[in-house]
Amino acid sequence: MAPSPSPGPAAPRAAPLPLPLRLLLLLLASECALAALLPAREATQFLRPRQRRAFQVFEEAKQGHLERECVEELCSREEAREVFENDPETVSGRRAGCCIEKYGSPYAKDPGFATCVQNLPDQCTPNPCDKKGTQACQDLMGNFFCLCKAGWGGRLCDRDVNECSQENGGCLQICHNKPGSFHCACHSGFQLSSDGRTCQDIDECADSEACGEARCKNLPGSYSCLCDKGFAYSSQEKACRDVDECLQGRCEQVCVNSPGSYTCHCDGRGGLKLSQDMDTCEDILPCVPFSMAKSVKSLYLGRMFSGTPVIRLRFKRLQPTRLVAEFDFRTFDPEGILLFAGGHQDSTWIVLALRAGRLELQLRYNGVGRVTSSGPVINHGMWQTISVEELARNLVIKVNRDAVMKIAVAGDLFQPERGLYHLNLTVGGIPFHEKDLVQPINPRLDGCMRSWNWLNGEDTTIQETVKANTKMQCFSVTERGSFYPGSGFAFYSLDYMRTPLDIGTESTWEIEVVAHIRPAADTGVLFALWVPNLRAVPLSVALVDYHSTKKLKKQLVVLAVEHVALALMEIKVCDGQEHMVTISLREGEATLEVDGTRGQSEVSAAQLQERLAVLEKHLRSPVLTFAGGLPDVPVTSAPVTAFYRGCMTLEVNRRLLDLDEAAYKHSDITAHSCPPVEPTAA
Repeated sequence: MAPSPSPGPAAPRAAPLPLPLRLLLLLLASECALAALLPAREATQFLRPRQRRAFQVFEEAKQGHLERECVEELCSREEAREVFENDPETVSGRRAGCCIEKYGSPYAKDPGFATCVQNLPDQCTPNPCDKKGTQACQDLMGNFFCLCKAGWGGRLCDRDVNECSQENGGCLQICHNKPGSFHCACHSGFQLSSDGRTCQDIDECADSEACGEARCKNLPGSYSCLCDKGFAYSSQEKACRDVDECLQGRCEQVCVNSPGSYTCHCDGRGGLKLSQDMDTCEDILPCVPFSMAKSVKSLYLGRMFSGTPVIRLRFKRLQPTRLVAEFDFRTFDPEGILLFAGGHQDSTWIVLALRAGRLELQLRYNGVGRVTSSGPVINHGMWQTISVEELARNLVIKVNRDAVMKIAVAGDLFQPERGLYHLNLTVGGIPFHEKDLVQPINPRLDGCMRSWNWLNGEDTTIQETVKANTKMQCFSVTERGSFYPGSGFAFYSLDYMRTPLDIGTESTWEIEVVAHIRPAADTGVLFALWVPNLRAVPLSVALVDYHSTKKLKKQLVVLAVEHVALALMEIKVCDGQEHMVTISLREGEATLEVDGTRGQSEVSAAQLQERLAVLEKHLRSPVLTFAGGLPDVPVTSAPVTAFYRGCMTLEVNRRLLDLDEAAYKHSDITAHSCPPVEPTAA
């Protein structure tokens, strides 16, 4: 066996390859030579053992570094890639692979290999980075790095960064992303502040033309044009326009629109008034209880306003008979007819009446008439007994059994006719016109009769008739005054123009009214003027339970010309007490007082003069004066059209109005008597 050759001088040992080149060979094996990679753990043996510590949260965000990637971590293809793409000592795999193909393995230390690698072209020429998003391109010797501008990202800086996706880009309201940047914006009505991020409100009301005639109210990001209640803003006209509430069907019955408001009206003559909501209607109900009880054993003499009798009796006798009549009587009325007895108007008859509160006897015998008046004043409202007795040649009139008149007569009241003796007897009126009396008298008498006795009790039919008809009965208790039941009115024909004595001087006018009232309800007309040919209500004074413009429920007295209220005054209408309402109107002046306190004017001085001019124009036409209500007029003619309910006396231009002298009076109105207020329960 040949001896082993002795070892020659040792060949020089190749210097170990730099660590980057070792890793490069790993990549080359896969990309150019298609050689198998070393297992991860074997590749780790190329690196000196070292404690691993690269487990930081942001480690992957750091630039690749050989020592950290392959020493501190487990060596893998991924870690090598991170080194190669960042370390200037490494080269692009594909380009270095070509140098290996040409010069062999880097371990061969062929100088041409290093030169080949060093002569790799500038990777930034031509520039592979996106021009729009790149600030600069950095050559990495076989690779490149794109340095992106703010707002750009990606390997080639070709990907826009959406800054708005993170906390709205720092914008207060709107963030608009755009390529490579973003900008903040504001909603309508706001403007961007100087910091470019926050927004501040724009005060649109600083522009005086923003709302035109309306009031401008600035709001965050907007503004509003405001109008008074009852008006709506027109954006086209930049002005406030009236809202016609009547088109919205707010009122139950009649609606009247007015600038900025509206008023509802109810059929007052039908017993209705506005309810609490000022839109619907409700019944007018008494708020003060009156003693309305009547006596079935009494006979009311004032029911027939025409003056015709309330009772007609005709007696027939076979033998001559003398008149005997006795009854109890009560009245506050100073004038009227109690009874008539006799034949027709041209024959023999007597009339027992009341004039100035005293008994008066008119008689006609054989065509000769006489008038006699005597006795005490009896219209004091107390019961007294009155009797008429026909004697042989005298007529005797007694009051409470005392003779107050004794009149000599020549003849008998019973007159023979066809074999019988006849006598007509009427109560509360006469069978002919009052102008045919010996002395004319107003026949209407608001009086009450009871315990009557005609010719020794032959009157049972009268009692049955009265019992069946409450309108023929009297109130059990009465006081002085006139009672309006809430179902009728009275009217007069009065003239309010005053013609001066000096010729050529213009006529003047004046209206002064004093009303003493004790209301039973809170709504109703006290006094009014009416023009028949125009169906207009030029003046009215009424009770009302609401303020029409303020739409508040309140007990008031209203003075109005037509439908316009001139003055208002509060009144405790339901307290059961008597109140005095005074109005005074003349040229340039209109006042309303309640219990001496002057009411509040509801119109300006100019409006007052305009209304008074309208009133004066009406007064130059024929007018009728109404008490307690109005005729059938539209509900919009006056603030109130309802009938008055309660007691009332009226003075007009210093003259006391007597309902017996009215041109017309509803039969349910009592002219001179009024039931009292019921006493409150203890």
